[in-house]
Amino acid sequence: MVKLDPEEVWRCLGPAGAARESLNGDVLEATEFATTASKPRGISRVLNVESAKRGKVHFEFGHTAEGKRLPHLFDGAEAAIFLIATAGPGVETEVAAMMERGDHIEGVVLDASGSAVAINAAEQMQAQLMWEVEQAGYKVGPPITPGTEPWDIEGQRTMFDVLVADEIDVTLLESRLMYPQKTQSKLIPLGRNLKLVNNPDEAPCRTCRASRCPMRLEEYVGILGE
Repeated sequence: MVKLDPEEVWRCLGPAGAARESLNGDVLEATEFATTASKPRGISRVLNVESAKRGKVHFEFGHTAEGKRLPHLFDGAEAAIFLIATAGPGVETEVAAMMERGDHIEGVVLDASGSAVAINAAEQMQAQLMWEVEQAGYKVGPPITPGTEPWDIEGQRTMFDVLVADEIDVTLLESRLMYPQKTQSKLIPLGRNLKLVNNPDEAPCRTCRASRCPMRLEEYVGILGE
């Protein structure tokens, strides 16, 4: 179970302005429901890096990740952590029922709560794995998510080739979205001589062009390596 703070839900909802006071009760209820209805689970695996050049990163066992900027992010990497974390289907099942009966505002708020749980669960898992890697003497790079600037959504196929996501009841749809929707996937480079190191004081938003993302913390300033 995650410990969800209402402020995490507000961040997923985006700027509420004058509506914040009127929605406060809905947010508190949704936070409580999402905390109890969600069943966070995760799966991860570490693969060695064989090469990173010409827009491709080659991992052991024949797995590859393609993206123009990926070799730059993997400069000096020895391996990578693949991870998928999910909040489970509990929240989105209830959201669908709310929408069906016309409770649209409550449904939108609860949907944001489910997103907050998924983000929270992924960040906890990511933090634990990165801490273990750093304790072993490695540097870790910025987490890379399929569907963002460095790695397009087709990267999900690599994630699901590497990880047996069925073990946590997560499936990949033809659209390359995941089910349950409240699921996060990430790829984290690591190595003793890694060039680009994760900086917790600098939001990844600085290198992501998703201008309407409700989780944006900083303005876009450019792609890593430009």
